[in-house]
Amino acid sequence: MLTRAKNGSQDRLVGPIRGELLGAERLAEHARALARRQRVRSPGRTQRRVPLLERLEETYDILLEARDVLGDAADDGIDVSPAGEWLLDNFYTVEEHIREIRATLPRGYYRELPELSTGPLARFPRVYEIAIELIAHTEGHLDLANTELFVREFQSVTPLKIGELWAIPAMLRLGLIENIRRMTRRTVSRLDEVRDADAAAERLRAASEEGPKALAAALHDFVDHTPKLSAIFVARFLSQIRNYQATFTPLVWLEQWIGEDLMSAEEAVARTNQRAALTRVTIANSITSLRTIARLDWNSFVESQSAIERVLRADPSGDYPLMTFNARDRYRHVVERLAKRTERNEAAVAELAVTLADRQPVEGPARRRRHVGYWLIDEGLTELEAAVGYRPRLGERLHRAVVRHPNAVYFPAIALIALATLAALFSLAGPIGIGGAM
Repeated sequence: MLTRAKNGSQDRLVGPIRGELLGAERLAEHARALARRQRVRSPGRTQRRVPLLERLEETYDILLEARDVLGDAADDGIDVSPAGEWLLDNFYTVEEHIREIRATLPRGYYRELPELSTGPLARFPRVYEIAIELIAHTEGHLDLANTELFVREFQSVTPLKIGELWAIPAMLRLGLIENIRRMTRRTVSRLDEVRDADAAAERLRAASEEGPKALAAALHDFVDHTPKLSAIFVARFLSQIRNYQATFTPLVWLEQWIGEDLMSAEEAVARTNQRAALTRVTIANSITSLRTIARLDWNSFVESQSAIERVLRADPSGDYPLMTFNARDRYRHVVERLAKRTERNEAAVAELAVTLADRQPVEGPARRRRHVGYWLIDEGLTELEAAVGYRPRLGERLHRAVVRHPNAVYFPAIALIALATLAALFSLAGPIGIGGAM
């Protein structure tokens, strides 16, 4: 049985992240409706909490403990259910993705993501709600097509920051692992109920072998201290009673007693099978989607979805689309930084850089200024910063001064190091006199 989570809490068993399965057209409509419904606030300068990352660590502890519990049960020959087998066989995949989240979503980056101000996921990043809604309405079966569709349609109403686009893979992983957490707790809870049902049936069987008095006392005890009669317990308990003895006297009475207050044996079996099937499908889809996420080209995804990228591809020189991904990414990061510091729209900053480039001569030495890179990483950056109201920090100003006047820094630094070295040598040579020092 699972004990306590890392922070001492013990969340109740909840169902999977699941909603109505939507086709492409309705999924697109839902994405646009979600964008219109969300209310967002920009991250503050305070060190806000990171609940998703905190929950991830708690989830990892729960999954580790569940793996041990289910593994021990399987070694003892106990049926851990198809969902339990999926988890045991693919636990390494879940661990890999937890490590990937830790590597790609550090706390500082998380705190920069715009968060929801209202709704059940208030104070969570808005891209997490996008991930959760996509998972819910695809039954956790993710691929590049439905992910691109959902994000594109969301952005047709509300553009996302480029940092949010880069966070989408981590948010999808977090949502899928949350689903696995919920179904793992359900699987372990089922194992506990099966054991309780087996123990209750065994007590009645043993009492039956002792004689009518012992059996009557055991039945009274069962009725007076009735365990939680869930569908899983009832189905397993009655099944075990039938297996012990076909003519077990109290069997009919027990079935009637349970059926009058709760459910019939057939209904219990049907509910149990339905729950087991949903649990297995949810875990299977979640693990399969984690593998899909690992194979997707997220660089291409971000570029195809980025508003900055669409603007910069209008580079008047025509050079930007021909550059390598890393070079283009460097340009996008400059736009992102300027927009973040000036609280401007990222696409608007990129458009200003393109506009400045477009104003330059088509021919002659000044033609190089028609490349948008001149305004993002070259001499034109100062003018672009002034246009958007960006004020470089002290460290940036010092760095730029050094780059503009390298000789003024390089040679005096060498002289200072040389003088300091000589002073150290003279101090060491002091005891042998000035002649020895010289």
